[in-house]
Formats: sequence, structure tokens, C-alpha cells
Amino acid sequence: MDPARANKLKGFGFMFLSSSLMGGIGAFARYIEAPGEFISFCRNGAGFIGMTLIFLLAKRFVHVRNTRITPGVLLSGVFLGLLSALYVISTQMTTLANASFLIYTGPVYSTVLASIFLKEPFKKSMLASLGAVILGMLIIIGIVSYSSGDGLTVGLDLDPKYMAGNLVALASGVAYGLYLFLSRYRTDVDSNTRSWFNFTFATLTIGVILLFSRPDLSEMTTRGWVVLAVAAVVSGFGAFYFMTLATKILFAGELATISYQETIMATLLGVFLFSEPLTVMQALGGLLIIGGGVSQVFISTRKTPATVEAFTQGGIATTPNPKKTLPTAAPGAADRRDVGASAGADLK
Repeated sequence: MDPARANKLKGFGFMFLSSSLMGGIGAFARYIEAPGEFISFCRNGAGFIGMTLIFLLAKRFVHVRNTRITPGVLLSGVFLGLLSALYVISTQMTTLANASFLIYTGPVYSTVLASIFLKEPFKKSMLASLGAVILGMLIIIGIVSYSSGDGLTVGLDLDPKYMAGNLVALASGVAYGLYLFLSRYRTDVDSNTRSWFNFTFATLTIGVILLFSRPDLSEMTTRGWVVLAVAAVVSGFGAFYFMTLATKILFAGELATISYQETIMATLLGVFLFSEPLTVMQALGGLLIIGGGVSQVFISTRKTPATVEAFTQGGIATTPNPKKTLPTAAPGAADRRDVGASAGADLK
């Protein structure tokens, strides 16, 4: 297989792993007697500790010291912390369906922003794939439902008592979108180094939130602490690390399409671990998400090798001219080039 296409497939694999591991946090949280923001702090804290140990053992902290910290690097970590903390807080203030729907508006925001500012491709085929997975997500979480009595119904629970929670959930969606968008800047930064900065700034951000919320941990049991440690490593360090790897390779639209795999994993864990019923509509939603994701993988890897490589390195979508060949870049030039250099110079 052509190396450029293989790299794209690797990116999709990383994002699939990330979203699958992310989907487990809901199951873990049922056994943890701690507030959501504290769980989020531990998830990102585990990532910070893990990446720090990796750098210390490999004696590679020179990469961190030599990396120029720009607004794009700083803010991607800040928004990572906000999206994870605000989402879990919102689940305690509104319905789970509302919280899930509003945070999953994030990938849509990132796709639109990347298309405008980074000139990333957003064609009809990508729109169709993204539309399929969004519809599937709406069905799985119950925003779109069907019953013999009421027929097909669509809507959020807009009860006034959920207003504050809905706003927090919407803020988590905005943070999610901005995290994915900002992660597409500075693709010259090594993935491990970018992960270390993401975990560092995310942990500091949630730490500030904890200073004001002062979570009560008096009800935590030994089992709760053990489960929290496992959740922090699996759905924190593992999920966010693989997401960082994927954002270096995939476009925002491609990331968005695969990110909805998280809802399938959450649903399957509910079925197998807690005997929650799987409705026909939920199964249909899962099939739409799988179909949309598979079609996006197929579409992205069907491009000509030169185009796939140009896209992966942050190029603009163009139709290759068979009479011309792409100029050969100087060694290391791709590593020095930022995505959307002219559009986002102020973020670098």
C-alpha cells in the first residue's frame, strides 16, 4: 500500500481507538463516588504523569524545551481540559441525552472552522458521511426516537430546570470543537511533545476549576479509587493520547466522522455490563455511524497518493494535473511547515 494511504489508515485507527476508549468513561463513572470535574482532573493528570515518565525514561525532554509554546499549543490543551470537565459536570445538571447531543456539536464546529480558516477539504462525500454519523448519534442517544404510539419524534428536553445544564453542555461542545480545530495547527510538533503540552495545560485548567468547586471526596471507597485509577489510564491517558496522534494526521472532518464511534462503545458497554436494553432504533443508529465512518475511510484513502500526501502535510485541496509533477520539498520542509500558515499565523 502507498505510504500516504497507509498513514491515513493509521490516523483513522488512532481516532477509532481514542473514541472507543473514551466511550468507557460512562461505565467507569458508575463505580466512582467522586464529582465529574475530579474524575476529569485525574484523567488528564494520568496523561501528564504518563508522558512525563516516558520523556524521563527516554531522556527526551529536550524536545519539550526546544518547542516554541504558541497560542495554538497552549489553547488546545486548555480546551481539552474544558471539554472533559464541562461535559461531566453537565451530565449532573441536565439529561444524559441533552449533554451527549450538545457536546457532539463540537466536531461539526471544528469541521466548519477548519474548512474556512485552514482551507481543509469539505466535499459532498464528506458531508454525506458526517451527516450519517450525526443522525446515527441522535438516534442512539434518544434525540430522534420512534414508538408505535407517538411515531417518529425529534427534540431535546427543554425543561427550564435543565437550562443551566444545557448551557454547560453547549460550552463543552464549543470547547470540543475548538480543541479539534486548534490541534490541526502546529503539525510540525512531535506527537509525544504535543501530548505532553496538551495534558499539562488541560490538567492546570481543570485544577483551576477544582479550586472553586472544592469537590467532596468523603464518600470515595477503596473500590472507587481503584476504578478511578484504571479509568484515568484507559479513558484518560490512552484516549487523549491516541486522539493527539490522530489530529496530526486527519482533517477535522475526518476526525469528526470517527469521533462518534464513542456513542457506540458507550451503548455496547451499557448492554453487556449493565444489561441495558438495545432497541431497534439504537441498532439502526449504530449501523449509520459505522457506515458513515467506513465510507469516510474509503473515500479518504481512495485519493491519488500525491493528493493524500499533500492533504496529510497540510496542503490545499487541488486536482492534480497529470502533465505536471509535484515539486520535491527540501528535506524536513514538511516538518517545518504549519497547517494554515497564512490563515492562522496569529495562533502560532
